[in-house]
Amino acid sequence: MRKTIWLALCLLQAQACAGGGREMEFVSQPFPPFIIQEPSGRVSGALVDILHEACRRLEWRCSMHMMVWKRALLMIEQGSADGLLLAQDVPERRAAMALSRAVVASGYALFGLAGSARPYRAPSDLSGRTVAVYGPSLSQTNCERLLKGVPGVDMAVELDSETVMRKLSAGRYGKDGLAFSNLDVARSIILANHYAGVRQVAQIQSLTYHFGLTRSRLQPGVAEAMERTLAAMCLDHTLQRLSGPYGVQAAACR
Repeated sequence: MRKTIWLALCLLQAQACAGGGREMEFVSQPFPPFIIQEPSGRVSGALVDILHEACRRLEWRCSMHMMVWKRALLMIEQGSADGLLLAQDVPERRAAMALSRAVVASGYALFGLAGSARPYRAPSDLSGRTVAVYGPSLSQTNCERLLKGVPGVDMAVELDSETVMRKLSAGRYGKDGLAFSNLDVARSIILANHYAGVRQVAQIQSLTYHFGLTRSRLQPGVAEAMERTLAAMCLDHTLQRLSGPYGVQAAACR
């Protein structure tokens, strides 16, 4: 009898923690087209709109704050925020966060100048060229993996993706220079800045983005409630409907 009462109380507590009225603070840096910070300070983007809808269905009061990436990650590590608005499924993220199901799909790609005659078929084709990437970041980590063992390649690490694409467009990495970038982010920057001379050279790998919930702040039932809500949003095509206007592909339902 006591065990039954104890289990019932635990269930009620989990439901209360995951239920309506819960306040959740998510942090990130702007990452167009997934996370866009407008000059007015308003935040939009594919992941922002999806999270807003998930929070509405869960009856959570969710806020989203933009900052430099290092600070956002530090807040997660210190338990100062409830979640990260954008996370890849890699060990270093799983160590600090419970990751949601995949929300949107994307990939890494190489971009170059339209006038370059040098093709890309394999990493060996990068020899003697400069490859620029934003870092420190997971983009840099994956770029380093691509360049590993390639002789005579120079990797230029910049403070942000905007700088990488601007310098690439201006020919700062040479006529055969390349940028390693998230393909959706690069396309967004190219479109916004009218970099007509920059083109995608090759897609390197696929990836997905998730929401991350800070493990040190996670209450019983919260991650499960978000998972059920995102699953429903995938099945009723809400993920596709909200990501589509930004040119972003929703992750496959599973």
